[in-house]
Amino acid sequence: MDLREGIRDLLALIDQHVASLESPPGQAPREFAAAGLMRSCSLLRGICVLEDAGLGHVASILARQHWETWLVSLYVILRGQEALGEVAGDDIFWKRILSEKLNLGFAYHENWEGKLAKLNFKKLYDDLQPLLESAGEPASPEGVQGYDVTYRVQSLFAVHAGLATIGSYLRYGEKTWTVVRNPAASFPRVSQTPALHTAHLAKYVFKSFGLPIDQLELIWDKLIKMEGDSDSPVRERAESD
Repeated sequence: MDLREGIRDLLALIDQHVASLESPPGQAPREFAAAGLMRSCSLLRGICVLEDAGLGHVASILARQHWETWLVSLYVILRGQEALGEVAGDDIFWKRILSEKLNLGFAYHENWEGKLAKLNFKKLYDDLQPLLESAGEPASPEGVQGYDVTYRVQSLFAVHAGLATIGSYLRYGEKTWTVVRNPAASFPRVSQTPALHTAHLAKYVFKSFGLPIDQLELIWDKLIKMEGDSDSPVRERAESD
C-alpha cells in the first residue's frame, strides 16, 4: 500500500463514522475535537491535492495549519472543559482586539468570566505530553520534537513571508540569479505527517464516542511503516535550492 492509498483508506474510514459523531451540549469537548478531526481531514485532502500538483511548498502552509488543529483538538479532548475554556478565551481575546482596532463597537461575550489570553502553541505542546503519557502513550523521545519539525520549520520555510519563504524561489549563480517556479517543499512528502496526525486524533475521537478503533490501528500501522529515514527536512531543502 502506498501513501496515497493509505490516506484514502483513512479518510474513507473516518467518513463512515461521521454520522455517529454527535453529542449533547454537556459533552462539548469531545464534539469540539470531532470537529477538529473534520478540519484535519479537509486540510489533509487539500495537502494531497497540492502535493500531487507539484506544489508541495504550498502544501506545507496547510501542514502547519493541520498540526495546529491536531494539537488544539487533542488538548481539548484529553483535558476537557477547562481546556475548551482556554480555547474560548483565545477566541474572545482576538475578537475583542479586532472590534477595538476596527472600531466595530462589539463587546463579544460580555458575560464571559473565564480567562482572556491568546493561546501559546509551544506551551500547549508541552502541556499535551503528560496528557498523552497519562493516556498510555510512551514518553516522547529526546531530540527533535513535533513543535520544532512541523511548526517552526513550516513557519520558516512556508508560512511567514521572509528570507526563507521568498528566497526559496531564487536560484543563485556566480554570474546571474534566476527565479524558480516551484521550489522543493520543506519535507520530502508533505502529506506523511498530517496523515499520521489525522489517524492519531481519530483514535482519541473514536474512543471518546465509543467507536471501534481496530481498523484505524491497522491503517496507522501501515502509514507508520511508510515513514522513511530521510535526512533533516531543513537540510534537504537547503540541498535542493
